[in-house]
Amino acid sequence: MTQDLIDGVKSFKHYHYEGDHELMADLVKEGQDPKYFIISCIDSRCNPGTIFRAQPGIFFAHKAMGAIVRPYHQGTALAAALQFALNYNNVTTVIVLGHTQCGAIQALANDIDDPEISSFISVARHGLEKAKACCTNHNEILSKTEKEVILESTENLKSYPSVAKALAENRVKIKSWQFNMKTGDLLEYSDKTKKFEILTTNTTTAEDSRKNNEEIA
Repeated sequence: MTQDLIDGVKSFKHYHYEGDHELMADLVKEGQDPKYFIISCIDSRCNPGTIFRAQPGIFFAHKAMGAIVRPYHQGTALAAALQFALNYNNVTTVIVLGHTQCGAIQALANDIDDPEISSFISVARHGLEKAKACCTNHNEILSKTEKEVILESTENLKSYPSVAKALAENRVKIKSWQFNMKTGDLLEYSDKTKKFEILTTNTTTAEDSRKNNEEIA
């Protein structure tokens, strides 16, 4: 059954097409002008549109298992999308958005026996090895790997010509973010502290935030 999807379209149409809600009409007439390009995981629980409650036209979206960015290769979907976003639109921020409890990272750690999947996620194996070098507990290894993969993907982004050009011209910033599915917090990697720091919290206290930072560091 697809009724849940059809109901979603009806709601979308109501809020963005009907009555005083004519945002889509304006976007169709005037064109899009997104400022963000978000690379996220395919995980159905971490859809950026849901997490950020974003209006249409806010960001370009690219999805891949584990939000993994492989080194540049001409002709890939990501290379073409970045070229379009950075050279022909006004994107000023590219975000690598990973998340906790990532199935792709678990598959990597468990050495999944599926050539189609393993051939894609294998580029993240270096992150797994770095995690194993400093952690012994399985869950700690997974948590550390999730963060390392985000950082490696961020570095791999810089090998894309469109990104390198935009960085050289100071037209774009790259951010490394992680969504904590358990707490709902959004974290960003800080070059200053070398840790992922909480950007937003909902009902947690300052002390809770401090403890969360310690747990996920």
